[in-house]
Amino acid sequence: MGSELLSRFVDIDALFSRPSIVPVQSRIGAIPLERFQHLEQQIRNSPASSEPYVELGQIYIHQERWSDAKRVLETGVQLCPENESLVLLREELLLHQANKSYAQAKSNFTQDPSDDNRYALKQAEINNANERIRVCRDRFGRHPEHKDVLITWAIALRQMSRCDEAVELLLRAASDLELRSRASLQLGMCYQTLKRPLDALSAFRKAALYRLPPPEPKIRQRALELAIDLAEQTLLIDSARFYTQQLLLDCEPAKRKPLEQKLRQLETMEI
Repeated sequence: MGSELLSRFVDIDALFSRPSIVPVQSRIGAIPLERFQHLEQQIRNSPASSEPYVELGQIYIHQERWSDAKRVLETGVQLCPENESLVLLREELLLHQANKSYAQAKSNFTQDPSDDNRYALKQAEINNANERIRVCRDRFGRHPEHKDVLITWAIALRQMSRCDEAVELLLRAASDLELRSRASLQLGMCYQTLKRPLDALSAFRKAALYRLPPPEPKIRQRALELAIDLAEQTLLIDSARFYTQQLLLDCEPAKRKPLEQKLRQLETMEI
């Protein structure tokens, strides 16, 4: 579920992978100069009608008139909270603004790593994560059948060091066969943060080695890489060897030689 309008401005981390339920045109052609004025008039005359809010919000987003888009969409949601298209468009605008602020703060800090810019970057990161948490919570509340939202929600919680809450969501997501590899990878990361290495290794193993359905190649690779590092750190050398062998089965040619060297090193270590 996501707006195609906003996708051209920023990657919001593929928040929702399901088809959009917002009736947004993939391309808006030339907009008559008077159209937005006509819609503003419609809203003044019929404030309880939701369609003008959606169309006008789309126009303002297309024109990058962010403050006008926010004004229109927030008013529309307040007066027409039952219109899902309107609610989704407003949520994605807020996500876009939070992500844009974070990107700007990151750029400012890169150019000038002062204490003030460091603080501003931290605040922007917190605000961005909190906005994702809020949107995911609200969307899942409206659409509990979309369990993929739980994973994005959990990632934002982990960013905020709320790993216990993230684990609960990920365990629910892992009950869906199509999501369990993705959920298990994130579970492993949370368990690492919580200083639960054995649980983390178990989660990484599941993420990489589920057979039905098999994990996406990037998920399998990342899970095995994390499992190798963690197994070696915890002196589970036999496990580190096994995960390295698994990674060698389908690794890219450019990565094969370093992995083979890694395996030889592990083979010389005592268990």
